[in-house]
Amino acid sequence: MAKKRPAEKDRFVKATWILFGGVLVAYLFTATYAIGRVPINDTFFTAFPAYTLGKLGTLNIDAVMNYTDRGWAFIQDGHLRSDRFPGAILIAAPFYAIAGGGQFSLGPSAVVAALTTATAVALLHRTLLRIVGLRTATGGALLFAFGTAAWTVAADGLWTHGPTLMGLSLASWALGSERFAIAGLGYALAILSRPHTAIVAAIAGTWQAISSRSWRPIVLIGSTSVLGLVGLLAYNRVNAGSWDIFPGSYGGRFEAATSVGDGGQAKPGVWAGDIFATLLSPARGALFLSPFLLLAVPGLIGAWRRAPVWVRSSVGGAVAYLVIQLAGNTWIGATGIFGNRLVLESLLLSAPLLALSWEIWGARRVWAVRVMAVFAFLSVWWFAVASVVAAVDLGAIDPAPRWTKWAVPQAVTAAGPAVWAGAAALAGFVIWLIGRIEQSDLPSSAGAVSATPPVVDPRDRGTPASGGVKKKTRHR
Repeated sequence: MAKKRPAEKDRFVKATWILFGGVLVAYLFTATYAIGRVPINDTFFTAFPAYTLGKLGTLNIDAVMNYTDRGWAFIQDGHLRSDRFPGAILIAAPFYAIAGGGQFSLGPSAVVAALTTATAVALLHRTLLRIVGLRTATGGALLFAFGTAAWTVAADGLWTHGPTLMGLSLASWALGSERFAIAGLGYALAILSRPHTAIVAAIAGTWQAISSRSWRPIVLIGSTSVLGLVGLLAYNRVNAGSWDIFPGSYGGRFEAATSVGDGGQAKPGVWAGDIFATLLSPARGALFLSPFLLLAVPGLIGAWRRAPVWVRSSVGGAVAYLVIQLAGNTWIGATGIFGNRLVLESLLLSAPLLALSWEIWGARRVWAVRVMAVFAFLSVWWFAVASVVAAVDLGAIDPAPRWTKWAVPQAVTAAGPAVWAGAAALAGFVIWLIGRIEQSDLPSSAGAVSATPPVVDPRDRGTPASGGVKKKTRHR
């Protein structure tokens, strides 16, 4: 495979920066800056301690009762404390210290949510460029950014997902170039934000070590990723007075995830039902609300055979994470949101395999490209519509009727015709832009996939456009 020339490397870097800027602007424009009629507990009880820590130098959130009488908190040393994970809180605290006003607002936390998620998208783009062409990498990053709950949840408010996605995307990028210590730091940030991502670090390090027959990956990844666990325990010691991983309302999650009794999630029927609903239900199904993902499924076996070790290990971590996530949480994930937030981390980790699958299978078939365009348009359109709908208007979802409530009509009804038109314009622009990008075959030399078949661009009438073969290739 030909080496990447400096000018082409610069072009790819420029493309990533443009992508980052465009995604960040869209995220900043649609993020939730005001508490509104009903604040979402998860974001509010992450933002408020970030405010008190940044402005007042304390984790006490006694004044939270001025804004809401419900949420995720507990009493410690006579003061109210939030039980949310510290990653997002610690990242947002400096923003509140610099830009927080005399009274609490969601503003700085919304900026942090948009910034961390947009950074994750940019790092995902760099990661995808290691194994697929520029069009596929950019299209994959754009569809993750605008066709999933990354937009309507992670970038909308200070959930734990934005910092977690940023950490995992850094880890995936570093893993692809065997920068194992940096990968561990990415996992550390993810663990500090969502502790169960530790399973991803464990699987990735072990898989890489076995594959390379070297202790180096597991030692470097383990020694740096453990910093996230140490930081988490230290924070909980200060905040909750104990060395627990899961304080407050999280305390019963482990028992629920391992119990087959009343309220337990470890029963096969409950577990299987949650997995199917997570993927396929009209209310929260990732494949239902992001149907473009379906076009990557047929090529998965071939992609797996071609994929480098770091891609496979990330997918292994993604599957394990999702199983654990659904053992301790229900398929709904939360009320007042659009899309499925519980699959975001697994989707990001699986993105390289999905992109490779599409490039070696779908992008070579004109009919598949056309179907992909339709599915991508629909995905971006209704996530764009939902991105400006208030949480209270999205409402709650009853966990019982898994297959009878479709989330899209609810969001569309609350938005109105002007939003519909604007969302259609954005979706059309995204699809047009992906189609206009030249499909270069130059993944970075580290971890690149060799012998990838040429990808046919329908506009080129059968001319090989990418996939690892150029019209003039100088072989080494």
